[in-house]
Amino acid sequence: MKKKLGIYILVLVPIVAFYAFAFKNAFNIGWNDDWHGIEGFLASWMQQSTFGEKMTLLFSQMCEHRIIYVRLSTLLCYQLFGEVNYKILMLMGVAHLLILPFVFYRLLREINLGMAYLIPILFIVFNTQPIENIFWAITSLQPNVVIIFGLWGFSLLLFNKQKWAFYLSIVLFFIAMFTNGNGMFAFLAAIPILLYTRSRGEKIQYFVFLAFSFWLYFHDFEKPGIRPDVKVNITQFPHIIIGDFFAFFGSPIDSTVQFYNVTLKHVVAISAGVVLVGWLAVQLFTFLYYHFLPKAKKDNSNWFYRLYTRLLAHPKFNLYLLAAFIFVGLSGAAFSVSRASQGLEQAFASRYKTVSIILFAIVYLSFFNVVAVAQWKKYLRISILAAILFSLFSYYESLDEVEKHRRFFGTTILNWKNNGRYYYYAFENSRNPDDHVPINQYQRLPIPPFNYAGFVPGIMKYVNDILWISRVHFKNYTTPAEIDSLNKALYINQVPNTGAETVKITDDSNSIQIEIENMAVPACTRYDGYYAIFTNDKTRLAFTLEAPANKFTTFLSSGNFYNSHIEAVVAKPDLPVGSYSMKIGKLENSRFKVIKEQAIKIQ
Repeated sequence: MKKKLGIYILVLVPIVAFYAFAFKNAFNIGWNDDWHGIEGFLASWMQQSTFGEKMTLLFSQMCEHRIIYVRLSTLLCYQLFGEVNYKILMLMGVAHLLILPFVFYRLLREINLGMAYLIPILFIVFNTQPIENIFWAITSLQPNVVIIFGLWGFSLLLFNKQKWAFYLSIVLFFIAMFTNGNGMFAFLAAIPILLYTRSRGEKIQYFVFLAFSFWLYFHDFEKPGIRPDVKVNITQFPHIIIGDFFAFFGSPIDSTVQFYNVTLKHVVAISAGVVLVGWLAVQLFTFLYYHFLPKAKKDNSNWFYRLYTRLLAHPKFNLYLLAAFIFVGLSGAAFSVSRASQGLEQAFASRYKTVSIILFAIVYLSFFNVVAVAQWKKYLRISILAAILFSLFSYYESLDEVEKHRRFFGTTILNWKNNGRYYYYAFENSRNPDDHVPINQYQRLPIPPFNYAGFVPGIMKYVNDILWISRVHFKNYTTPAEIDSLNKALYINQVPNTGAETVKITDDSNSIQIEIENMAVPACTRYDGYYAIFTNDKTRLAFTLEAPANKFTTFLSSGNFYNSHIEAVVAKPDLPVGSYSMKIGKLENSRFKVIKEQAIKIQ
C-alpha cells in the first residue's frame, strides 16, 4: 500500500508543480504574433459578413503556417469569456499536455510495465524549459499542441482497431497540419503504423485524405517574404543546418545556466544532440540492416543482432517509437533547414523545446530494448533520479526567464496603454512614418495578408489598426491590474537613488548605449529591476534593461545571483521624433529609484 502511495505521489508531483508554476506566472498579456494571429483574426472575423469569407479567413495563411486550431481556440475563449484572455489561452495550450500520460501509459502496457515506469516521462514532459508556452499564447496553442496531437494520433492508430479511432487519428493529424507546418509530418510518420496495423480499405482512405490535406494546405500557398530562402540555406549554410539540427535536440542541456560561454553552450548542445539522435539512429539502422538484408549474418553472440531480436519481440512498442522519432526528427530537420541563416542561437528558442523534450522521453523508452528484463527496476530507479534532476535543473533555468519575460512584456503592454499604439521596432531602418499615426477612427480590416508578421513597411500600422479596433471598438481585452501598479511605480513613485550604482550613457546616431555598474537585482522578483523611461508632453515609454541570467557560478564567486554590470541598448527607432527626459533607475518595492537623468533628442 505504501509503495502504491509513493508511486501516485511521484506521478502527481511533476504535474501539480508544473501547473502551479504555469498558473502563477502566466498573465493576460499578448506578445508579437498574438496581436495579428489572435486579435487581428478576431477583429477580421467579426467583420466578415458571409460563411465563405469566414471559412477563407479560418484557413488563411499566417507566414508559412495555417493556424486553424489557434483560431478556433480564440473563438471559443471569446464566446466563453467575452474577451481575448491570454492567460486562459496559454493555460488551454499547456492543458493539452495532460493527454500524454495516457498515451505513454498505454505504450508502457504494451511491454507489461506499470504506472511506476511512467514517472520519468512525467518529469520530462511537464517541463518548464518551453517557458514561452506560458508567455506567448500562439506558441502554447501552435507548436506545443501539434506534437501532442501527433503522438496521440499514433497511439489511436496503433492500439485501437475500431473505426472511430482510425478516423479520429486522421482528424488529429489534419488539425496538427493546419496548426503548424511541421504537423504535416504526423501524416508521414504514421505511415509505418498504417501499413502494419490497418486494413486495405483504411489504407486507401488514409492516402486519399493525406493527398487532399496536402493539396488544401499548399493551394494558393505563398512563400512569406520575411522568411529566409530555404535554397540559400541549403547551398550556403549546410554546416549550420547540421549544427542546428543537433543543437535543436540537445538544447535542453543548456550550459549557460552555469557558464557565460556561447562556444561551450553550442558544443554541449550539439554533443548532447549527437548522442541522443545517434542512439536512436543505431536502433533504427540495426533493424533495417537485419530486416532488409537477407544475407546478414544472424549470430546471437553479436550485440547488434541481439538488439534486432529484442526490437522484434515488441513490434507495436517499437513501431510507436519509430513513428515518434520520425515525427520529431522531421520537425527538427525542417526547423534547421528553415532557420540556418539565422544562426545557432535559434536552436535554443524555448518555444521549440517541446519537440526536443519529447525526444528525451523516446530515448528513455528505447533503452527497454537493451536493458535486461531483470535490470528494469534498477534502470527505473536511475531514470527517476535523472528525470528529477533534469526537472529541477529546468526550474532553476526558468526562474530567471520568468522575471525577464514579465518585465519585458509588462513594459510592452504598458507602452501601448500609455500611448495608444504599439511600438515594436528592432532594426536600424525599420521605422515607417505611418507606424506612429494615432488610430482614431473605425475602419474595416481585410482578411490578414499572409505576410503580415515581421518588419515590413506598413505592418506596424496594420498592427495598430488591430489594437484600436479590437480593444477600443470591440472592447475584448482587459489589461492586468498589475500593469496599473507598474505604471504608478515607474512614473509616479519616483525617488532619488541612494545605492552605489553608476551609469554611463553613450548617445550614438541610431541607439542609446547604457552601462550600469555595481547593480544588484534580487532573485525571483516581480517586475523589480533596471529600466530606462522616456517622457515628454505626449509620450511615455519604458524599456527594461536586462540583467544577466541567474547563474550558479556567479553566486559561488560573488555571493550574488547576478553579475554587477549591465550593457543595454535602446534603439532610437523605438522612439517617435521629439525631445525626452530620459531617466535610468531601479524599480524596487513599487518605487522607481532614479540613478541618472538626461535630456535626449530623437530626430
